[in-house]
Amino acid sequence: MSLPSPSKPGLPPPWLWNGDEPRVATVFQPIVDLLSGEVLGHEVLSRGLGPVESPNELFNRARVEGFTYELERACWTAAVRRIATLPQEQRRGPFFFNVSPDVLSDERFGGASTLELLRTHGLSPRQIVLEITERSTFEDTEQLRMLARRYAEQGFGIALDDFGAGHSGLVTLVHSAPDFIKLDQALVRDIHLHTYRQHLVKSLVTFAQRVDAVLIAEGVETWNELAVLLRLGIRHAQGYLLARPANAPQRPGEDFAERCREAIRALNHREFEDDETVGSMIIRPPCAPAASPAVELDRLFRRTPGEDHVVLLDGEQPRAVVTRRSFYARWGGTSADETPALADGAPDALMVVEDATAITALARMAMRRPPEAVYDPVVVTDAQGHFLGTVTMKQLIARASDLEQHAATGAHPLTDLPGSRMIERWIRAALQGSAFTIIYGDLDHFETYNDRYGFLQGDRVIRHTANLLSECLHLLPPGSHLGHVGGDDFVLVCPEGVSPEVLRKLCQRFDAERVPLYGPEDLRRGGFTANDAPGTPMVPVTLSLAAVDQRGLSPSPHPAQLSAVAASLRKKVKALSGESHASTFLFQPASEE
Repeated sequence: MSLPSPSKPGLPPPWLWNGDEPRVATVFQPIVDLLSGEVLGHEVLSRGLGPVESPNELFNRARVEGFTYELERACWTAAVRRIATLPQEQRRGPFFFNVSPDVLSDERFGGASTLELLRTHGLSPRQIVLEITERSTFEDTEQLRMLARRYAEQGFGIALDDFGAGHSGLVTLVHSAPDFIKLDQALVRDIHLHTYRQHLVKSLVTFAQRVDAVLIAEGVETWNELAVLLRLGIRHAQGYLLARPANAPQRPGEDFAERCREAIRALNHREFEDDETVGSMIIRPPCAPAASPAVELDRLFRRTPGEDHVVLLDGEQPRAVVTRRSFYARWGGTSADETPALADGAPDALMVVEDATAITALARMAMRRPPEAVYDPVVVTDAQGHFLGTVTMKQLIARASDLEQHAATGAHPLTDLPGSRMIERWIRAALQGSAFTIIYGDLDHFETYNDRYGFLQGDRVIRHTANLLSECLHLLPPGSHLGHVGGDDFVLVCPEGVSPEVLRKLCQRFDAERVPLYGPEDLRRGGFTANDAPGTPMVPVTLSLAAVDQRGLSPSPHPAQLSAVAASLRKKVKALSGESHASTFLFQPASEE
């Protein structure tokens, strides 16, 4: 489903429509949660009926003959009608539909006709994810932002398709804020042979986690690709290895499911991967048999100028790491011949650890190696000694430093904001100054919200609140800090006084940005109910801010006095928020609402 070009006058051709029956077949390909084995959803694909069956030929012919929009309409109509005939358990979705930026902005698609088509067949936008293809681009990024928000408010999910295939991916990503990011198969294909791609995908995994997007690897075809994707933290995938497109939604076969479980067990991959183990950092470099002649390694290094090292394997057991520097120091630029690269035996300094080894412990061990080997990569295996990949010292030192800083600040794992330990330091420092403001923030009706929407969505709301407060830090005095105590409790520590107008803006912004909080129905109603019982009052999630400054405290106050004043003020401001059903703030001692 792509660009709708201007339509020719008259009826569409018989190879595309037969009366009101589209001559298009709908097939489904599953998107699978690799860790649980459950199907996340299905991508909806189209095939021609009759003389043109290939989707590429189908769209090319429609473009040449000027019937692209009629083809788009045929694909959507055929797919919606087909989904409506599925058994109830298969009809829940979500179903992923490809939509180019031009289709997304076309009023024929964005008007009432698409919603009416869904309603006619008993479907809801909540069952549909719109995949914006990254091979095209929006000239007007503000239009993209507006359209993404409009469709999200209608209940559609938003996905960025073919990420990494074009030149505009980052721009589209930033302005569409998708729920799903689908890696283009060009990044996935033979990823086990390309360390640069592995580093890129690893960074995208971290990014997707930070913005609450689901990262999906498309076009997975081999077990080597899947094993590396699992190691990098990819949890969702689709491709021929899992299942081919079929006339009805399906799950991968039991053979795939069992072998995938074995791969996960072999990689010691956990649902909540512990970033303090080296297993979370592994990159698989190029490998070669232990008996490889020097000339083969020379060719390998020349073919892959960005690779720093090669691992030599005896079956699945690592024998040696050969770095580019050491290889050419030994063989020079032209003397590599058929002599085995390990003719002198494996290097004594080869360091091998299991993937469950703690990063900070490994950093200390690695630095104790002989000076000539201290910066060589570390080889990582599973518990059975099977080779998994390597970690460079640059990676290891950087990650160990991050972990030490994380531990020093007591950062909260959900938001990565500094925790109680650091907040206490900030408060003690602020109390020594002549002017300060300490703002305590928490969410109203959050426990009820968790009961209604579930803890996973509750975590999203916590992260949304953390992001909003972080983005508003520039409104506060220079040197202000934001910390996350835990749950829905946040603290802002400012070294100067804070204007009530700043807190008013912050409350107004929280109330304005409600799309991430609710489903479409609750979004329209402006709140939610604890249950569906008639007469249950409607309540919104709101933000309460209790601001304490030097005016409400004695000279040289003790932190215990601050806590007592803050507790009383928080109770008052939450009562006001509950009455007004809007985010509210209070200052101590005066009310500045």
